[in-house]
Amino acid sequence: MADDIRREFTRLAEPVVPRPEPYHRLLGRVRRRRQRRMVVAGAAGAAAVAVALPVLAPVGLPGVTGAASSPPPAVGTYQPPSEIDSELVRRLLESPTRGNLAGDRELIAEIERGYRAAQAELLVAPSLDQVKVLLAHDTPTARSVVVAFRDDTHAVIRETWGEAAAPVADLVKQTGTPNEAAPLPPYILGSRHSPANDGMAADLAVGLAPADCLVETSNDGRIGADGTVARTWQRTGPEGFVVRGPGQTAERWRITCDGEVRYAGPGAGGEVRRYPEPARPPVSTVGARGTVDQAVAGSAVRRLDWLLGKNGLVGEPSRVLWGGRLPDWVTGVSPEAVLVESCSTDGGCAGLLDTKTDRPGPDDRSGPIPHSTTIGRPDLLVLRLPGETGGVLIAGPERAVRAELLDGKGRTVTSGLLDAGVGAIRVAKPGEVARVKLLDGQGRTVTVADSKAPRLDEYRGLGEPSVWN
Repeated sequence: MADDIRREFTRLAEPVVPRPEPYHRLLGRVRRRRQRRMVVAGAAGAAAVAVALPVLAPVGLPGVTGAASSPPPAVGTYQPPSEIDSELVRRLLESPTRGNLAGDRELIAEIERGYRAAQAELLVAPSLDQVKVLLAHDTPTARSVVVAFRDDTHAVIRETWGEAAAPVADLVKQTGTPNEAAPLPPYILGSRHSPANDGMAADLAVGLAPADCLVETSNDGRIGADGTVARTWQRTGPEGFVVRGPGQTAERWRITCDGEVRYAGPGAGGEVRRYPEPARPPVSTVGARGTVDQAVAGSAVRRLDWLLGKNGLVGEPSRVLWGGRLPDWVTGVSPEAVLVESCSTDGGCAGLLDTKTDRPGPDDRSGPIPHSTTIGRPDLLVLRLPGETGGVLIAGPERAVRAELLDGKGRTVTSGLLDAGVGAIRVAKPGEVARVKLLDGQGRTVTVADSKAPRLDEYRGLGEPSVWN
């Protein structure tokens, strides 16, 4: 049991795919440093299972030195204050305190006093003599606090997620202490993962923007046949923030300031999920083509369900389309593979190909990604295959026996045979393939479709590219 928990903590500390720009890659390094230090502290004993693990982005800053797991900083060592270098950052810092505890003036004053008294311990320079609570909010399972230390031109931010109704002293002890300079963000996204059913599960997601910005959420996205997504947005309130508790974190968020979208993507920046996935009944393989490995099928369905949830998408229950072995040119070992899909009422489908791997869990990215994703239609999915060798997997109607891959001018790039409508085709440059045509045994066209639809994965939206501004 303890070994299993330590393994899950270790997996949480693995590097993630970088954000689309250098600023977010920097912030990703911060999150991993914080997680690694907490892993070291937690692995010292079974008491680790009682520790809630915060994941912060983009407020988390470099060089985290959590008090519970690192020696105290040297006297006079402070995080260099960051310049208040944009109007949005200034508006964030000058916004009124948000959250359902904002009206408790006595508590807000107590939080400010507690953080002021701990200023040196939190590696905050004494020149930042103004202390302000930006967020104070309770959910049934957590208390969220964000505090700014500032003067007229510079600031740093500290944040923590504690137990519900946690006293100020406990909040201060759990607050991260970055010690390297980093830009101040115009909005704050964060999440916390806590022990649940012998694993880790997201039980808190927080978003904080300047008070006059619009914060919206959506969990009803539907994939269209052309790969676009239709959805409705719900405003979270007039105060520019969102806090979600257990069971509420699977949605897409959007932050708009002065008419410009500053963030659009998975809730809390995409870091909310369960580690490991909860146990489920065996996946049905009724109607699936090929030979289906039950373990791979279960993994594929869980992956796809999670990806749809975190992107705020809805559709039919994920179903198994095909199972079998990929050619050995894909990864060199002819792995077992399973293809699953979920289709929406708007005519589009999300597909995921998972392969059998000896890696310890579904979110391990220590080597080549063992799964591929795409969007398509009920009658045709085209997925790039994992591994170094270029290739695609085609899944169409069962009567299709051959696929032709065409470029943007309609010229044949390559072709290959299909077995019951499914086949892997080697292609040197998959990016050149613009259309796919499937043919039956008489050479007649079964279907033709564009293969340039955007891919679905953890870090790019499905028909909705993520925005980080």
